[in-house]
Amino acid sequence: MGYDFKLRMITLHLDCRRLDDPMGALEEYSTLLAQAADTVYAEIQLPVWSRRIVLDYCDKDIAMGIIENYTLDETLISLGNYEARAIDADFLDRLTEEGFFAAILLKEGSWEEARHVSRLIHALTESDPSKATRIGVNVLGTRIDTPYFPLAATREHLRATAGLLYPNYLLGEYRRDGMDGLVHGIEEAAKKAEEGLKIAANILKVDSAGVDLSISPWMEESSLGLIEYVAGVRLPEAGFAHGLALVNKAVGMVASNMETVGFNEVQLPVAEDAKLKARVSELETTARDLARLSGVCLAGLDLAVIPANIDYVAGILLETRGYSLAKGRPLGVRIIPVEDVEPGDKVYLDKFGETPVMKP
Repeated sequence: MGYDFKLRMITLHLDCRRLDDPMGALEEYSTLLAQAADTVYAEIQLPVWSRRIVLDYCDKDIAMGIIENYTLDETLISLGNYEARAIDADFLDRLTEEGFFAAILLKEGSWEEARHVSRLIHALTESDPSKATRIGVNVLGTRIDTPYFPLAATREHLRATAGLLYPNYLLGEYRRDGMDGLVHGIEEAAKKAEEGLKIAANILKVDSAGVDLSISPWMEESSLGLIEYVAGVRLPEAGFAHGLALVNKAVGMVASNMETVGFNEVQLPVAEDAKLKARVSELETTARDLARLSGVCLAGLDLAVIPANIDYVAGILLETRGYSLAKGRPLGVRIIPVEDVEPGDKVYLDKFGETPVMKP
């Protein structure tokens, strides 16, 4: 029996401070994750789209050793979370050049700190805009236990988490039976994801920590398509945020009755959602429009390409931090400022293809 959804990822959370040989652990667990993914599919016919490891609490020297000596395979690896003041442009450049992920923690919430982070991101995009796709900014500065990169963190050593890829499945359930169908669809996918995660955790010999039920897209599997259908209007028309809130409420209802981790909210990353790319290309939706949606969902400003501007990016980080403080939970920003582009231009991003430049 097949399913109209899949596990978007299984993520293993490791604490670098508790490993005698971090690189050896990465090699061992990367192999085990591949076995786990194969076993999940063999036993319950649930595909696993990606395998991930977050190696958190790595100091810069250990991280640089991994960056310089570890050869990445199909397993995506994050080297964890770093306070903004503790890192520099050279470190981030090497990390992203080699294909690793990381998150920056905005701890102070000052203009000075936000401008520092903005300069770090601008420095990355000068050589290759794709590098900025591997760095997220946690605007509240509080680690969050989620399988989603780049903000994934490690609250406890040796835990596995998972996320789902299921926008089109949920759209079908909503069309069939409205909000009741949507809730039912989330419940059914959540149960199967939980079952798959437990199988994987058994192979890995770690704890099964829970599933992040966030609704995240991949190209034609469009989160925006689901939200626009529920809302009855297109982004950015008035009423869209209400549809977003309704879908988030459905996710929250299911999440409150099972063991979950992470965000458990709708995600709207521009470069990952074909329909959202189309809306951005129409030049009606601005970067600030998406940032404002942080008030009702995780959307924030994610994988969005904009014209380079140090102060504007710093301001967006602080504005999203304001929403994060109001909600009392971390939010992420992944923004890609590029020189010499105008709204409507296209920028090529590795793995995501041509992505339209947004209006600020």
